Amino acid sequence: MNTLHRHRLFRLGTLTALALLAVAGLVRAQEEDAAAQKARLKKLDDGPKKIDVSTYPKDMQAGYALLAGKCVKCHTLARPINSRFVLPDEWQRYIKRMVFKPDSKMTEDEGKTIYRFLVYDSSVRKADSLRTRLGRLSHEESESAIAKIKAINPAFEFAGK
Repeated sequence: MNTLHRHRLFRLGTLTALALLAVAGLVRAQEEDAAAQKARLKKLDDGPKKIDVSTYPKDMQAGYALLAGKCVKCHTLARPINSRFVLPDEWQRYIKRMVFKPDSKMTEDEGKTIYRFLVYDSSVRKADSLRTRLGRLSHEESESAIAKIKAINPAFEFAGK
């Protein structure tokens, strides 16, 4: 075997080893991400299991009942209740994903009702967190979010930055 051939084999072996290491690193990172995701969901699922909505408007109580009936088909009710989501756009993305999951059997109208409840609940039960998050948004993003919240809960107040 000549030197040129040995050099090519060495380079090929080195590239193969590097590729295998890269793949192993990606697999490890995905496993760590999956473990972190599982731990985060467990923490949500282990939190409070229900909300007292007795002081909420009747349409919001109905939205909560729908949430309780639909969401438990795929995950615990505690998961959305304890979620850190508070902004309307976060809830919109979350609900859209749920509507399109085959097992949810959630219609778009049911999704809208649940969305309205979650935005209302965030503006009441999670109001401090919501105000903090609104304060971190750009002026335009904040104004847009506040308009969406006030369309559902006109009593919500935000003093601004």
